[in-house]
Amino acid sequence: MIVVIVVSGILAGVVMQFVTAPIDAYTDQSRRARLVDISHNAIGRISRDVQQALPNSIRTGCGGQCVEFLRVAAAGRYRAGPAGDLLSFVAADADTSFDVLGPFDGFAGLSVSSSAAACVAGSAACVAIYSTGQAGTDVWNADHSGAGWQPDNLATLSAVSGTSVSFVNSGFSSGQPVFPAASPDQRFYIVDTPVSYLCDSTVGTLRRYQGYNVTHPQTAVDQHAELLALSNPAEHALLAHQVVACTFTYLPGTPSRNGLLTVRIQVSEAGEGVTLLEQVHVPNMP
Repeated sequence: MIVVIVVSGILAGVVMQFVTAPIDAYTDQSRRARLVDISHNAIGRISRDVQQALPNSIRTGCGGQCVEFLRVAAAGRYRAGPAGDLLSFVAADADTSFDVLGPFDGFAGLSVSSSAAACVAGSAACVAIYSTGQAGTDVWNADHSGAGWQPDNLATLSAVSGTSVSFVNSGFSSGQPVFPAASPDQRFYIVDTPVSYLCDSTVGTLRRYQGYNVTHPQTAVDQHAELLALSNPAEHALLAHQVVACTFTYLPGTPSRNGLLTVRIQVSEAGEGVTLLEQVHVPNMP
């Protein structure tokens, strides 16, 4: 009996080598597939979101662990020639409306307001024209002065009637219009919210934030607690977990050449990691 037990144990050990190896291989393969799926889904969502960014509004921070941009909800071309309501960029005209060229039905669900501060506060959509990212026409810089922080190229959307768009052209320093320069191609954009992606490697998460105040500088909204402490707190959702590291690198290019956002995400489980990298071309023509 002792000999039989010993021989059976030896045979069982040999057999287990053939059984456990395929099981371990299947477990490892499943883990890798799960990690790839986590990072691939996160990168895919970021790539789709970034394609809706207002030209020249992407900015990175947090040592490369966060990215922020203004999301475009609708866009079109404003009327600069007769007949109809033309858009004037002459400060003395204090123009507050313009007609849209061609059909336009992208305003459903957008909030409007008569307050100049509503756009920045996140309680109404914003109108943007000719955002180049340069001094004087940069949506993140406050070259305007007045009641509160008023960035360039962002005006509160006040009304929409048929093909006519109205905006608030007040609350700025005397003699300065809300839109400093005309768009060569007569483009305008409707922005509904800022969007941020924050990677926190200390807790292993990547989160997406939206629906909060337009804020400058970015260091004021580059942490989870800061985004939730705003007067209009951010809505947030978990995009990925088990995140070891992520990096956002942005090359703005020029107003006439696409920018390039590079996204790198590394996820890990049970000592095994997967790293995915993707580069997203971002249209920057204002």
